[in-house]
Amino acid sequence: MRIDSLSPIMARNLLGVLPKSVSGLRAGAEEAPAPALQPSPATAAVPVTTVQMLVAIAVTNPVAERRRKLARKAERGIDLLDRLHKELVSGTASAERLRDIVDWTKTMSPPDDPALASLMSDIELRVRVELAKLDIEV
Repeated sequence: MRIDSLSPIMARNLLGVLPKSVSGLRAGAEEAPAPALQPSPATAAVPVTTVQMLVAIAVTNPVAERRRKLARKAERGIDLLDRLHKELVSGTASAERLRDIVDWTKTMSPPDDPALASLMSDIELRVRVELAKLDIEV
């Protein structure tokens, strides 16, 4: 199947996500330079076709992006706990660190995936325990 009128960026992204088993396609695509596409006024106003929308969705993958965002939130919570622990070992926790942890707790919402929900719940519970040790209610 041939897809016409892809932007160079979209073509590069598509080639980047090809599996290694299709290395022949990738190698051939890298050797042949992509033609320089100059957007014409008529082409710029053309709406995106269905195939292009499907390709764009395949490249962005909203489920994977949502999981990445949740992983970043979880990692931020763990980082905040680690920094709090280091501050408590060296003396007292800073007010800014405690505010960051409270804000993180307030922005948490349970994800749809049960495994991620369990992990996020464990992290949130640990944060609440640490805050309770310092007499801070969330």
